[in-house]
Amino acid sequence: MTWNRIAAALALAAGLLASLPVAAEDLAPIDAELDKYWNVEQAVPALKNPLYERAGGLEFSVHGGIVPNDSFYVPKPVGARLSYFFTDTLSAEVGGSYLLSSLSDLEAFLECATVSNGKCADLTVRKPPKMTMLTSLDIAYTPFHGKVGIFTSKLSSFDMGLSLGGGLIGVDIDEGNDGVPDIQSTFKPAGHWGANFRFFVTRWLNVRADYKQFIYWPVEGSPFLAPVEFTLGLAFLTK
Repeated sequence: MTWNRIAAALALAAGLLASLPVAAEDLAPIDAELDKYWNVEQAVPALKNPLYERAGGLEFSVHGGIVPNDSFYVPKPVGARLSYFFTDTLSAEVGGSYLLSSLSDLEAFLECATVSNGKCADLTVRKPPKMTMLTSLDIAYTPFHGKVGIFTSKLSSFDMGLSLGGGLIGVDIDEGNDGVPDIQSTFKPAGHWGANFRFFVTRWLNVRADYKQFIYWPVEGSPFLAPVEFTLGLAFLTK
């Protein structure tokens, strides 16, 4: 009886060992398919940041906005920018804004004070510098990328970057004396830095918001001025 049990156990073990290659052969096709997705050693090129490839491409944008920190005028920039991407995150950008200006409450008072009879009395004051145009040439770096879900149904991409550069500011300067205005239009060199935010609507279209901090010296003997430009616009990517 003992020998019969031993022989039966050996036969069962031999049968199991013989079936292992068959089972391995049955699983091989499944493993091969899974390796296409989970094999970490397989080289699969992928673009992780940013979502869309931009190296060698152009981006054209149009914008409008406001310069909120001018004490005497309320400039409203309207303009465009053109960028060339050396890499997916590094680009050179040239841009310009024409400023549509209106008088601030302070400047309106200085130019025309209201007297008791309701008439306007002109005050003899030198007009402050009035910006007419902003131009810029920047190097922009966009290292921050992310994604956001909209109503749990759409996943969109955004990025944020920084810029640094210089340019010219068109400005009207009153060079008159003794209350006689003498407005001269000129361009003054300016430095600036800024930040931008892009929200991608499609592969080719994004909504772009920009902040630029300028600094320039309008008139010798006067302090430096530091206008801030906020703009919002649409940008079109060619790649």
